[in-house]
Amino acid sequence: MHRRLLFAPLAAALAAPALSRAQNALPSLIPGTTQRDLESRTGQPFRLFLHVPAGEPPTGGWPMITVLDANAVMGLVVDTIRVQAFWPADSGFRSAAVVAGIGYRTDAPFDFLRRSFDLSPPPGRQLPPLPDGRPGARTGGADELLDFIEETVKPLVARAAPIDPARHAVLGHSFGGLFVLHALLNRPGTFRDHIAGSPSIWWENSAILGAADRFAARAERPAPLRLLMTVGEYEQSPAPWHGAARRPRLEANHMVDSARALADRLRPLSGLEVTFEELPRETHMSALPLVVQRGAGFVLRGSPVAQPG
Repeated sequence: MHRRLLFAPLAAALAAPALSRAQNALPSLIPGTTQRDLESRTGQPFRLFLHVPAGEPPTGGWPMITVLDANAVMGLVVDTIRVQAFWPADSGFRSAAVVAGIGYRTDAPFDFLRRSFDLSPPPGRQLPPLPDGRPGARTGGADELLDFIEETVKPLVARAAPIDPARHAVLGHSFGGLFVLHALLNRPGTFRDHIAGSPSIWWENSAILGAADRFAARAERPAPLRLLMTVGEYEQSPAPWHGAARRPRLEANHMVDSARALADRLRPLSGLEVTFEELPRETHMSALPLVVQRGAGFVLRGSPVAQPG
């Protein structure tokens, strides 16, 4: 007891600087990134995350990547590009990019009610109430979100940094991947590059496939257009750590087969470059960081770059 009493003042003295430093700690911010709250023309509230790279832009302006579910992935996207663009001779990245993240006014990674509306194609419907009594999601707002990107986000970003109008890209996962396909097939030319990770092709009895048929039947399509579609191996069959109860739902949604079949359907179309990748040993959620990595390379990787220094 006496020994503990003797050492107590010393321990307190040693802990005091660390405690002081902890009390003076500051938030860690994403470099070069700001956020602002905006509303769409229809009054929908959004939070826009905007990253502008340091340094001089490429001739013609920066590529621009619009990212969905930005609350969840904005830091991942920005740091993936910052790190890869820092050493272009190894990564093959021709430049960094301006990143416009579409998010919501929350600290949670996802706002499930809002994304259910914003990312799903019309006509949409009102889903039943949740088991806990909360109202069910409304769906079908993808065209409203496309309008918001065109009318508000793109002009705002163009005022903040020089943008290459020929190098707009969009990246989304799950419902976000479905939104990316909807944009490509119904509003081609809104973006050049489309990164659809684990797209929910099964939604509304695979209605997006009808949009693919109409897209293929168009007499004219803007060109060039590019599509990267990825899906995890364990999105159609259970992973070793999944319980047996998950198998029926995974098999019913046909995530891998549907994505591969759609890629095969679109690949022969003139003016459209299609890349499909099945990600080994990945689930629906573990595939998310990989679609960011693959998507950044799809947009920014080019011909060999001279070794710096």
